[in-house]
Amino acid sequence: MRTLIALTIIVAGVVVAVINLAGASQQPAMNTIEQCASLLPQGQVYTFEVMGIVDTTSGSPQLSGEMSISDGTEQDRSAETEAFGQCLARLIR
Repeated sequence: MRTLIALTIIVAGVVVAVINLAGASQQPAMNTIEQCASLLPQGQVYTFEVMGIVDTTSGSPQLSGEMSISDGTEQDRSAETEAFGQCLARLIR
């Protein structure tokens, strides 16, 4: 009986994981900065900066840089803006 319960819990977990993956893959691709901006919380004005360096002196381009986003306050908004940052990074790569 315990084995059956454990097996049922495992199967249920796998089903939930598959459903979540299927739902995530059906989300529209974010191909523009405007689409990425839709991931930011409403009711704020944000400023973002992207600074990059491309070094081509070694043959193949070496990329480095940084990105920042701010709502003009001193509050840590990194959790609220993380999805936007990840989306923007995918556009740049």
